[in-house]
Amino acid sequence: MLVSTLLLASLTTAPTPTDWRAPAGYEHVVPRLGRRTRRVFSNLRYEGNNRALRTPFEQPAARCADAERTRALAARTAGLFVLRDALFSQQDHPVQQPACALMLPPNWVTVAVDDAMAGRTTAPVQAPAIQNDDAWVDLATPEQLFGGFPASQALHRWATRERTSANEEDQRRIDNARQAVRTLAGAAERLRQAAPGGPEAVAREGAEIITSSDREYFGARVRHEHVIPLFVENPSEHEIVDEGKGLVVHGRSLDPAAVALTRRAIYQRRLQDGAMALERYDITQPAEVQRAIEVLEMLVPEGSGRGHHVYVWVGGPLVAGTERVRDVYDQLPQFVTALDEANIEMSRVTVFGRPAFQSRGKNKQDLEAQVQRARAQGVLYGVNMITGALRSMMGWPRGWSARS
Repeated sequence: MLVSTLLLASLTTAPTPTDWRAPAGYEHVVPRLGRRTRRVFSNLRYEGNNRALRTPFEQPAARCADAERTRALAARTAGLFVLRDALFSQQDHPVQQPACALMLPPNWVTVAVDDAMAGRTTAPVQAPAIQNDDAWVDLATPEQLFGGFPASQALHRWATRERTSANEEDQRRIDNARQAVRTLAGAAERLRQAAPGGPEAVAREGAEIITSSDREYFGARVRHEHVIPLFVENPSEHEIVDEGKGLVVHGRSLDPAAVALTRRAIYQRRLQDGAMALERYDITQPAEVQRAIEVLEMLVPEGSGRGHHVYVWVGGPLVAGTERVRDVYDQLPQFVTALDEANIEMSRVTVFGRPAFQSRGKNKQDLEAQVQRARAQGVLYGVNMITGALRSMMGWPRGWSARS
């Protein structure tokens, strides 16, 4: 059985009269969206970089302006991969912006599940009224602010800063941070209230909180038909320590069963609302290949029918000092074969081969060679270019319609 890579017929698009369609043979190419994106290829999936899609912080926008723009762009594509997996790795910045539908960090759910398994009650987050400066300033340590939940040094620093002595710009940041804490505190309280029902109940509640924020941010229809939330399932040490990515917590020992339960609950619930994506698996490591197989067997077991799609982002080892991966295209066929031989419904799985094509110093022939290679392997292929740059490099091939 071959991996299914092109499901465009099942994806709803809403092109504008000025959008383009990429030519046949490019349907597996994945460009990027940016803040200046005006036209898209309506038959292509895109990557959405959070920083690139945010309104510049020095130009404060309405609370959900970025959400509305991202939603509108996503609806014109065949799918938009969005990184949404940690406190500071989501569409709105919890300090620099008045966040729209702030997402509960998944590792907060793991902590609450772990406590429920051990019979502990997770200490609540402290969230005074935004204008109560004295009460915020009195929360001297991140642990005092966040209780038993994972602490954020950056969010604590801004939320507990004295507001009355700050300038107008910093007052906005303080207010944003305090509102973010209050949002998180409300979600944390829902997890605490679910604890008497046991760890399964806590995991379900956490998964529902996360997925409801996805729907609120992108809109239920756009989330279902176009948005593909991306979760770094296998984060680096830097991402765990400094960004709080993943399902574990730096410096805290968690029951592996709590991590597994939280993973299953969040992933399965997210998949009910639409497609989802997982990264990053180093397919040069047998243990990571096996881990990818186990996650997919849990999410899309063979015979599971016509449910939503899972995209699996894979590559080689991380390049030191970056979040990029080495190109291991020669091992992709072996990886696909390993998935095909496992208990996985391959009609619901698409492999995304990393790294992305870098256009600097390259020409159309270089691009064509990489695109054709990925097509032959049956995988998606990212190009680190926005629509206009990709159009320029491709030129105007025969059969390409300028309009959708």
